[in-house]
Amino acid sequence: MKTYRTRISVGLVAFIVVVLLVCCLPGILGDAGWRLLISVCMTCVPVFFLIYSIKYTIDGTKLRVTVLGIFNDKYDLTKLVSVVPTRTILSAPASSLKRIRLDFSDGNAVVISPRYQEDFLAELQKINPKVQIDERLLL
Repeated sequence: MKTYRTRISVGLVAFIVVVLLVCCLPGILGDAGWRLLISVCMTCVPVFFLIYSIKYTIDGTKLRVTVLGIFNDKYDLTKLVSVVPTRTILSAPASSLKRIRLDFSDGNAVVISPRYQEDFLAELQKINPKVQIDERLLL
């Protein structure tokens, strides 16, 4: 069983922090300073916990995508047809925009962003040698 964490986008984390601080700066510098700062921190902590909790586990021929330890989706890697890069901003268990889409023969698809993408792709090829991996991912 191999577990991969999601790729953490430093840009995403910085963007969230900067936007929250810029939006709240007048309040932080004003009378509501500490209360607003605590509110911002209480908002950021669950978001960062959500981002860091995403993991992908390959167990035999199954891929399990877990978010917060309670949301689990399983995919059969023997049915994996293709892997292509994507930069979709649609909701997915991926915290980076350097994402890959896994397409399965049963019509399912999942968008993920494993931290060590090359190792992840090599593991997929070991399990299913017939999978077509887009050449842009192999560079």
